[in-house]
Amino acid sequence: MMNARSCDITEANVTYPIDPASLASDAEYVAALDELEGLMLAEPGTPAGQRFDELTVLIEEYEARRDGYDLARMRRVLANSG
Repeated sequence: MMNARSCDITEANVTYPIDPASLASDAEYVAALDELEGLMLAEPGTPAGQRFDELTVLIEEYEARRDGYDLARMRRVLANSG
């Protein structure tokens, strides 16, 4: 379930509009995509950059479940192709 909280990436104590362990619905998926768009210029190693990374994982996992592909296998293939 989505948790409606504010998101201020300038603060050290960042709060997020969604904070699930996984995305459970298309609505949560769209909310995560919207939040991710606002973090595109976040610096790595900052709270906003960490949130960007977290959202990326949540989105990838949701797309894998929704579209029926094996995310772990895809990551292994990509890791071994370089």
